Amino acid sequence: MSSQRATLENPDETTAAGDTVRKALYEKLVALVGEGHVLMQEDDRQKHSKTTLPYSKACALILYPSTALEVQGIIKLANEYRWPVWPFSRGNNWGYGTKNALKENAIILVLERMNRIIEVNESLAYAVIEPGVSQKQLNDYLKENKINLWLDCTDSTPNGSILGNAIERGYGYTPYGDHFGHLCGLEVVLPNGGLLKTGGEHSSAKTWNTHKWGSGPYVEGLFSQSNLGVVVKGGVWLMPKPEDFRLFTFEVRSDDRLPEVINALRELSLAGTIQCHTHMVNDFQMLSLLGPYPYDKRDGKTHLSDAALGEFRKKFRIPRWSLVGGLYGAPDVLKMNRKKLKKRLCGLGDIDFFDDKKISAAKKFADFHAKSKEGSVSRIVASLLKPFISLKPIKLIQLIPDIHDILKGVPNESILASAYFKSSSRPPESNLNPAEDGCGIMWLAPTLPATGEAAEELLKLVKPIYESHGFEFSGCFTIINPRTFFLLMGIFFDQKDHEEKARALNLYHELNRAVKSGGFPQYRLGLPAMENFMENENEIHDLLARIKKAADPNGILAPGRYIASTA
Repeated sequence: MSSQRATLENPDETTAAGDTVRKALYEKLVALVGEGHVLMQEDDRQKHSKTTLPYSKACALILYPSTALEVQGIIKLANEYRWPVWPFSRGNNWGYGTKNALKENAIILVLERMNRIIEVNESLAYAVIEPGVSQKQLNDYLKENKINLWLDCTDSTPNGSILGNAIERGYGYTPYGDHFGHLCGLEVVLPNGGLLKTGGEHSSAKTWNTHKWGSGPYVEGLFSQSNLGVVVKGGVWLMPKPEDFRLFTFEVRSDDRLPEVINALRELSLAGTIQCHTHMVNDFQMLSLLGPYPYDKRDGKTHLSDAALGEFRKKFRIPRWSLVGGLYGAPDVLKMNRKKLKKRLCGLGDIDFFDDKKISAAKKFADFHAKSKEGSVSRIVASLLKPFISLKPIKLIQLIPDIHDILKGVPNESILASAYFKSSSRPPESNLNPAEDGCGIMWLAPTLPATGEAAEELLKLVKPIYESHGFEFSGCFTIINPRTFFLLMGIFFDQKDHEEKARALNLYHELNRAVKSGGFPQYRLGLPAMENFMENENEIHDLLARIKKAADPNGILAPGRYIASTA
């Protein structure tokens, strides 16, 4: 085995010896998980290496295990052969890396066949699920079984993994939008192939899915944004269906008002008036939801001018910033909080509220408009009815019911369609997959204190960088907690334009350096930012590296993912 180890310590070198060893490993993996669930053909490897980043890393093979026992066997074989393994729940984290490793020739472990809903406890409001369970699957289960619980979903794909997003510390919209904060009780396959159940002293504790801390050191955080284990089961707290719900929208017409709006949102959140995770997008990010990128309006430049953006704001009645949020609770509580919102925000922009009845009317109108032909009597009638529904353009009216659903924990693909903004093809009717469809999008998400001053400072830092690289600034302020926001920044590019791809990657790296040095750390990282993560944080870097070395001495589990492989 010594000659094999010498080859496989750097398995991106595709030598004849390395290929022989890979085939031997392949045969053992087939015996473990079944021939149809180990993919090594070139077309499979290319398909699973596709990403929305400006580059991709080709994998060695792809595995689809169905049980924790199989995952344990895979990890033990990876240690035996010294071959790196990168696990993904369903691999739909587009904009951050999809199913790519940091280096070529890794084994890609996809857990989507592990998709059992093991338990839903309605009384205690939690579910126990495997990493392959998607947002749509759990939502459908709750509805079909008439369980009065809501999940919190992202505005990405309904096919996204609930556990995968939570382990990456993703966010949604409802009061349960802090996904990692609402995990409780994990089972984890360790880098040596062992199986760990978190929760403290007693592995059989009856409070495994109700009390996060257990007794003794809290270890679940070690498996979030790390490479210290493969989560194969987890408890997820669910939201009891509220008595009442209202969607609210808020439009900020001037950038000058943005700092005041940020301060107001902080105050309303600290007071408990706003309990959800509001999202506030700028004009360019809103434009990405309304159709293909307007290349004909660039006037020979690489990006739209302020004047061109102003024309689109006027055409589509898009404000500088558009916010969505939800009010949840008893009718009298909603009535009181609605008054508080109007009192605090009305002087800063335009606020509107939507109940189920108003949303139903908007949906019926949008469907009626879509079915009517241009110039027909039906279209004329629709135009006459439109002012009674909303003054917003028809494309935005069509979005409102879908956003309303997301705020009730019902996933859909409306927001995901923005990933196709600069693609030569338009989004398919369903089952959107931006990576396989050749879209170009990267996300960065720096955090900031919930003050108007910090928001202004961050915008002054990043917007000139976008301009210098020839891209439009795309941003969304989201409440993490009453004291913290993150600014989700998008970089849209054309995968077929090699010059633009290069500029996009350079923009990403400069933004990453700027927000880090400016004191605005990202709440999660994309693959391109992991290479130099914690490079100047000696104490915590050394501690995590020592933990990694002890837990994974062969460095086989996602080497370089957040934590360095060697001390």
